[in-house]
Amino acid sequence: MKQQSPERLIKVRAWIASCIRSEMQFSSDPATQQFCLSRLHLWCSTDLLEQKIERELAGRNWRPPDRLLLVISEKDPLGTLEGFLAAYLIGSRMRIKARHSRGWLESLRQALDLSDDECQISDWPSHQQSDEQLLQGIDTILLAGGEALIQHYRKITPAHIRLIELGPKISGMAILGHQLPPVEKILTDVCLFLQQVCSSPRFILLDSEQAAEQLYQQLHHALDELPRLAEDERIAQLAKVRELAMYQKLTPDWGKIDYSKSSGWGVTLSRQFSPELWLPKGFQLILSPVDVSLSNAESRWPGRLQTLGYWGDISDFQQSSFTRYCPIGRMHDRSLLAPHDGFFILQSLVSFIDKDDYS
Repeated sequence: MKQQSPERLIKVRAWIASCIRSEMQFSSDPATQQFCLSRLHLWCSTDLLEQKIERELAGRNWRPPDRLLLVISEKDPLGTLEGFLAAYLIGSRMRIKARHSRGWLESLRQALDLSDDECQISDWPSHQQSDEQLLQGIDTILLAGGEALIQHYRKITPAHIRLIELGPKISGMAILGHQLPPVEKILTDVCLFLQQVCSSPRFILLDSEQAAEQLYQQLHHALDELPRLAEDERIAQLAKVRELAMYQKLTPDWGKIDYSKSSGWGVTLSRQFSPELWLPKGFQLILSPVDVSLSNAESRWPGRLQTLGYWGDISDFQQSSFTRYCPIGRMHDRSLLAPHDGFFILQSLVSFIDKDDYS
């Protein structure tokens, strides 16, 4: 077992404090950037890091990986940072694949006084990478990304290398009854990280027609003010909008759709749980009994449901397959001490050792 020196935590906090002072860029979206800095401030100003190590590893015999490979979607800068800090705090050498995050990762490596051997940062494009070279000397891999990424590493990884997978997850919202949450809370959960991370809700379930119509109108008025999507995303949105507009003419009772040419975001309201009729980005309102819609979600994505944001009494639905439940407005605020997709990250990275003494 490697003892974690207080010096490591001091260095981490010093780097985080410097990021906050300099307003280091983690996202081009202002709201997401501010959210990332606020999370860093929380980690820096509390003892959450010490608590995490204590809760997950204290009082046990364990050893870290000799060299850990981190392949984490860069759409989630906080996820990339958590993976890096987890490897550092358990004392593992690491190799991390990064492109857009490379600048601040190199800053972090320098601040922690890590050598090139202790922390290797690789920036190969995926289609050009040498799998053999990337896996050389690796005994554990932490993956966080989409289906294609997971399948690729399952295919190329030798049996002696341990794979830890944070595969693609689906999150959603459930609003029960006639009372709506403040629309700002819904906008925050959906639009942070530009709806690109696992905790971003892809659907909003409602069981009240009055609430569904009211929310549709609120979102209609908000669409133009949302952060502007990238050009390729706006083109994809527009193509789907046109497809749904034709579908609506052929199936008038399907529901309705609204789209902002300015921002690229859109909203749909329907009475059926049909993901193939959803926009790539935006708000998919489903007016239907919530238990039926949740059952449809479980059938559609077995083992892939992550966060359910709720408003109203959700007690009857907490036996569904989500691994996190929270009030709407806090879907991205998972505690550093909470499990991630149902397991604790530090515990998953290390190997625990059983030792019998002389009796």
